[in-house]
Amino acid sequence: MPRSSRALLVLAALLATACGDRACGGRGGLPPDRLPTVKRGDGREYRVLDKGAWKGFYDSQGRIVVAEYDSNADGRADYIAHYDERRQIRLIEVDEDLDAWVDRFEHYDAAGILEKVGRWRRQRGRADEWTYRAPDGRPARIEYDDDGDGVPERAEVMKQGVVARIEIDSDRDGHPDRWQAWERGRLVGEELDTDGYGKPDRRLVFGDRGRLLRVERLPR
Repeated sequence: MPRSSRALLVLAALLATACGDRACGGRGGLPPDRLPTVKRGDGREYRVLDKGAWKGFYDSQGRIVVAEYDSNADGRADYIAHYDERRQIRLIEVDEDLDAWVDRFEHYDAAGILEKVGRWRRQRGRADEWTYRAPDGRPARIEYDDDGDGVPERAEVMKQGVVARIEIDSDRDGHPDRWQAWERGRLVGEELDTDGYGKPDRRLVFGDRGRLLRVERLPR
């Protein structure tokens, strides 16, 4: 089981134990009023339940907002789980190499299913690559933010772990305008949106060694 998946189970188990009737005074999972108040990096104040290796942070309505887990007891959280208003984990940040910088960002949907995993390539702690996985666990789609604005400009669509299509947003308007088809590691075709209508109107057909064979006009 991946480290992050283990952390998800650990955080869920610890929170369930700490917020049972004994720890929380029978208040349906709400932390007791006597918990101390702390201010986090977002500038907001939370009530904190400190259990040593892990900490739970609650809002003014007693809802869990953040849970932190320190796996190696160095005083820094290696796993940080962020919850929505329904107490469902939506994001887990993981410091895999224990250097105080987040390396892995796990995003979960409203049903608690892992949706995508973010990593950083350029700026430490800031995701610029996101991987969506197929049911078999292999990457199905990988998105890249090459200019660091938080919006991906390029995406690789995978089939059985191999790149089959590349989508490119060359004008950075949030929509792809180039669609490349790949076979066995070779570019075989590319469709272009040259007039900005959101659909391809030109197709480039390539032969062996990437040689352009012809340009086709596509119907609207």
